[in-house]
Amino acid sequence: MSDSYWLEITTYSDHIGFTISTIANFVLLFLLAVRPTKTLGSYKYLMISFCIFSLFYTSIETFLRPLIHIYDNTIFVIQRKRFQYSETVARAISSTYCGCYAMSFTLFAVHFVYRYYAACRQDYLKYFKGLYFVAWILGATLVAASWGFAAFILYPETDRTKAALLHVITTSYGLDPDWIGNVPYSYWRTENGIEYLNPRNVIGILQHGVIMMVSFGTVFHCGWKTYKTIRATRATSDKTRELQHQLFKALVLQTIIPTCLMYIPTTMLFVTPFIGLNIGCYGNITTATVHLYPGIDPLVLLFLIRDFRNTLLSKFSVSMSVIIT
Repeated sequence: MSDSYWLEITTYSDHIGFTISTIANFVLLFLLAVRPTKTLGSYKYLMISFCIFSLFYTSIETFLRPLIHIYDNTIFVIQRKRFQYSETVARAISSTYCGCYAMSFTLFAVHFVYRYYAACRQDYLKYFKGLYFVAWILGATLVAASWGFAAFILYPETDRTKAALLHVITTSYGLDPDWIGNVPYSYWRTENGIEYLNPRNVIGILQHGVIMMVSFGTVFHCGWKTYKTIRATRATSDKTRELQHQLFKALVLQTIIPTCLMYIPTTMLFVTPFIGLNIGCYGNITTATVHLYPGIDPLVLLFLIRDFRNTLLSKFSVSMSVIIT
């Protein structure tokens, strides 16, 4: 049975995600540039960094037009080429996409560390200034690069994965093999008709799992500590405390969104082929949700931080007045 309808679903989700991400992130960058943001401190530069990264990430997604298909106990991260280039270049681009995926929740964890310091350990905020701030961004980049590097070298194509991929792209999607690139996340190898775990691939999966667990654990640890501190000091009502409450509400929602759109779908992707559950084209549910994430995330800040929201509403009101008159 053809699964080609997923080509349309992922294309629409890509267009929607790209449009929302481009508009929302540029608007947020504009507001960060024109609004007085002294109370944000170094968090302003964290948001700028995340906006710039999100714009890059969503551009990579749009260029690759990725598909994710699970078949023969293998996760195929497939790209649909827009023009011809070598298999090595295609693999490098796909690995960059995988690394960007890791960068998104690594940077997200850094956001929570900052909010934890701002609420609970203000003397530690000095570690987000100057070269320390550069070190945080560089550290997140290195973690993401290690994910992408692992995807590039630890998941080579084999005769088995090539045959499985050919079956998938011709039978399920009707695509031309010459216009396809992929990274095959395969756990198993076959020798003399017997299947064995592939140690090289398992090392890559463990590396990915450690990065996900550390980032997600950091988010929940820092989030819980921040919540308890803010709740204990609820009587404080100055502008800085009010902004911290707004930022914390935003981060709570920003925890739910990546959990639903990224962490849970990715965990399911990694687990299902390991236990022999080949969900096929439904791996593209993750493709669709990941397309939407870079655009939805900045909307949370735009609508929950009062200064940003009021500025947007006032600009919108002025624009409507001009149009009406």
